[in-house]
Amino acid sequence: MFVADAHCDTLYEIAIKGRRPGRCAVTPQRLKAGGVGLQTFALFAGRQGPKGTPYADGLAMLAGASWLDAPMLTDMLPAQPPQSPMGIFSCEGGEMLEGSLERLTEFQLAARLRMIALTWNFENEIGHPAAQGPKQGLKPFGFKLLGAMDRYGILPDVSHLNEAGFWDVCERAALPPIASHSNCRWLCDVPRNLRKAQVKAIIDRGGFIGVNFYSGFLRSDGPATLDDVVRHIDALCALGGEHVVGFGSDFDGIDSSPESLSDPSCFPVLLDALRNRGYSEQTLENLAGMNLWNLLKRAEHEAEII
Repeated sequence: MFVADAHCDTLYEIAIKGRRPGRCAVTPQRLKAGGVGLQTFALFAGRQGPKGTPYADGLAMLAGASWLDAPMLTDMLPAQPPQSPMGIFSCEGGEMLEGSLERLTEFQLAARLRMIALTWNFENEIGHPAAQGPKQGLKPFGFKLLGAMDRYGILPDVSHLNEAGFWDVCERAALPPIASHSNCRWLCDVPRNLRKAQVKAIIDRGGFIGVNFYSGFLRSDGPATLDDVVRHIDALCALGGEHVVGFGSDFDGIDSSPESLSDPSCFPVLLDALRNRGYSEQTLENLAGMNLWNLLKRAEHEAEII
């Protein structure tokens, strides 16, 4: 079964923090063991936000991708989902673009970004993060960026974005919004998770929600278990999300995950848990990877600039 993951921070660990590739959670061997055909590798803007060096770090992570020992898809996606591990690039924290559409073009030519998380946990030239909770929406550059992203076929990632910015994206972006690594706020009340109205908006627009494996986003009263991951997937599907839900593990960006979901080799354990829960094989295929794959193909098809 084809598995796709919408988010990991492995490149930041390797290229910026100096971690050996073999010591990361995400390795080609573990991707293969877990049946992962497509792994999204984030170019993470860093924990200092605009006060750091996000642009330079982005370039360093692109260079570090050669250490992954997994092919990166920087051209058109293949006609069929890959059966052996391949990667695509995303951006986490739009401050990496330095308020410049020229920077966007630069990264697009070098990496073929498939999604951009407009903020991380800091205000930037685009908008405001969920972590700070202001009520202002996107800034002028944010609206300009959305138009350019539509032309390039880059999906707007609302994980980390505040609610006002979320609704601006829903109103102004031609491509559907995605939350690459977010969960249900009514099950775990943290700012990084989505409210029911936000989930319904993503479903209505045919976007994507990648369930995050971080314990602190799965439950707020203790260590999370595999059942908590299933609980969030159940809740999203109960709202009609079986065609938009998938996985956004956040591997190598989190310090706590359910015991049986520590790295990509564990995806079959999660799929078995969902199978035992009563999900059909067709729905499992959608959740495992086809929901994300189909949206990526749609975004590529609708791009004006190839």
